[in-house]
Amino acid sequence: MYEHKYFLSFLEGLAGNAALSAKKMDELMFEDPASSIVKARMFSEELINEVFKNEQINLSHISTLYERISFLSRNGYITKEVQQNLDQIRLIGNKAAHNGNFNDMREAFKLHKVMYQIALWFYEVYSLEELKIPPYDHPKPKSNNIDDIRDIVKKQIREEMASQEADVTTGQISEPEGISTEEESVIIKDLDGNESYLIRELRRLQDSSLEAVENIHEFSSFKKYIHVERKVQRDLEDLLQKNHGNNKPTLILLCGSVGDGKSHLLSYLRENKSQLLEEYTIFNDATESFSPEKDAMETLEENLKEFSDEQLNKSNKKAILAINMGVLHNFINRNHKKHTFTNLINFVEKSELFTQKITTTYSQDCFDLLSFGDYHTYELTNTGPQSNFFNALMRKVFDKNVDNPFYAAYKEDYNKGIQTIIHKNYEFLQDHFVQKQIINLVIQTVVKDKLVVSARAFLNFIANILIPDEGVYDETLTDIELIQYSVPSLLFKKGERSSILSSISKLDPIHTRSEHIDEIVIKLNTMDNWEDIVTNYVQSDHARKSLAPFLNKDEGLSPQVFDDFLKSLVRLVYLTNDNFSSKIIDQSFKDYMMYLYYFNSGEKIKIREFYERFKQAIYEWKGSPDNNYIYINKSIEKFRLAQTLNIKPSIDHLEFNKKDVIESFKPTIVVGYHDGDKENTLYIEIDFTLYKLLTKVLNGYCPNKKDEEDAIKFVEFIEKIMKFGSKKEELMIHIPKEQRFYKLRRDDFDTFVFERV
Repeated sequence: MYEHKYFLSFLEGLAGNAALSAKKMDELMFEDPASSIVKARMFSEELINEVFKNEQINLSHISTLYERISFLSRNGYITKEVQQNLDQIRLIGNKAAHNGNFNDMREAFKLHKVMYQIALWFYEVYSLEELKIPPYDHPKPKSNNIDDIRDIVKKQIREEMASQEADVTTGQISEPEGISTEEESVIIKDLDGNESYLIRELRRLQDSSLEAVENIHEFSSFKKYIHVERKVQRDLEDLLQKNHGNNKPTLILLCGSVGDGKSHLLSYLRENKSQLLEEYTIFNDATESFSPEKDAMETLEENLKEFSDEQLNKSNKKAILAINMGVLHNFINRNHKKHTFTNLINFVEKSELFTQKITTTYSQDCFDLLSFGDYHTYELTNTGPQSNFFNALMRKVFDKNVDNPFYAAYKEDYNKGIQTIIHKNYEFLQDHFVQKQIINLVIQTVVKDKLVVSARAFLNFIANILIPDEGVYDETLTDIELIQYSVPSLLFKKGERSSILSSISKLDPIHTRSEHIDEIVIKLNTMDNWEDIVTNYVQSDHARKSLAPFLNKDEGLSPQVFDDFLKSLVRLVYLTNDNFSSKIIDQSFKDYMMYLYYFNSGEKIKIREFYERFKQAIYEWKGSPDNNYIYINKSIEKFRLAQTLNIKPSIDHLEFNKKDVIESFKPTIVVGYHDGDKENTLYIEIDFTLYKLLTKVLNGYCPNKKDEEDAIKFVEFIEKIMKFGSKKEELMIHIPKEQRFYKLRRDDFDTFVFERV
């Protein structure tokens, strides 16, 4: 059984010198933090020497600590985590050894924990015994007057805060902007001294919190604060106001998809504008049945029986039905058992809800329809997409004002001297440009991967990029851990946390091939002053501070630490630097969103340009032997046959909105072609995925079998539109091996003519 004598004494028989240095480091912690850190560096050197001895590696040609750590990492003797921990001791140890004013107790605490992790790894790898090693415990001061080690660390944090925030002329500490000490707080102050109010408030944003449960009969004060008014709410209120007080039956259909906010909107109105709903029965889940023997459609039929053909003129019932589009589609196409719903079915069909027409609201007689499908979480503008909705939610969390419980919690923690990685992340996200960049990323997930990002999903996403995994956000995180748990890393490296983060992980700027990113890499490898590089590229004070510990090039960064530093730098530049991020933007996404705006705003010159590009993409996809000719058979065949394709563009299906900011629109581009007879018009819906593929084809890419499977609707569209060709009148015959071309055509006497071209 292991007997605990002193810090890391379990190393006595394996690495005696390292164990003694660890003991001395622990003893000096509260007397002389700088000397304690130097002892930590000695511990790492001695332990590395033991690794070299155990692995029988010649030390003569590997002199510096940096070179030894790099050698062990490069050759697989130590894990990535051990290498990072050793580098952390080396870097902080250099500061303590070379800077006489360096006396940071927090850094000593970081290294104390890091040393335990390294020692545990060493023991597990090289010890032949199986002792039960005690779990890590914070160092304890000798004085009995100090009970909690965190008090010492927080005292230093408060002193640093005072030093950074003090006004030069008055010497007074500046309070966080927006809240004075006399203001009545919007949070309940009931936590112990070491507990964080900000973390508590942020956890309310998570999907796992009670606040995430939507119920039309409950609407908490928190939900009231976080609520953002949208156009769909205003339109629903107008419908309710229009029908208020009438005595005829009224059915309002709220149509949409799962998670689009129908339940939240109804619960908000019930709580805050109850007079608008007092006459209505609300069916919030059309699939819920109170009778076990009834399926969803039978339940829905029972709920709507007062609006059936048989009872419509006898009823004065008012109801709101929140229903998913698929369920409604199934209902109107169903053979109903007890009742008929011809009036309701005709109403839905006349609304053109299931067509390419933009349908936000539609009313007829006693029926009203409001489609969530054509209200979006973002808007189209002539400068690209934006989102007033996501922006408003960001302001709810990060604005510096007295009504914001999150900022009030941050300020309360500030006064208590609590400063974790979560607080640093919160400060970083208060930057409005950073917020804009993150919103742009979320819009891309909506367009590219067709995610439905509700208010609840977006708030959970905010929590995910602020809060690391459990237990990793205390004040003793190392510098490497601080960048690993910062917003950029949580944003781009934690795809397993949610569908939004999974989609955003594919948008990580480090995956972008760009000369502008290459320029940063070249400068880091050729310039000595990294501080100037960071200052010029990173446009955020908070972000620069997180990179500061890595800027002394003379101390050297191991390849792995350099890689982490480089990735963090590129991500921070992308999130803070407008000029840089605009240069590495996904051009195909930018172009698609502009064309989407043009198709909805009626910019006919740009619409024509798109039609011409799309037609050319058809020719490139199938292949073309000559101008205006398109192949009708596959390239693997001995002879290639081609025809001319006479197709006319149609824009009769488009609805134009001349506003600068377009809120209601179809989120895909729909084009139509006919053969000269508009009755024969064929339509195809072009989403971003298809647009990007066709753009690649226009740039010379040859589609493969998987592309054809992924773009099956486009392939089917081409097969239909090929029937508009002239193959009955003329064919071009191409013999690829001989590079000869012939034409087979009908002449004026309706006889066939075969000639070489």
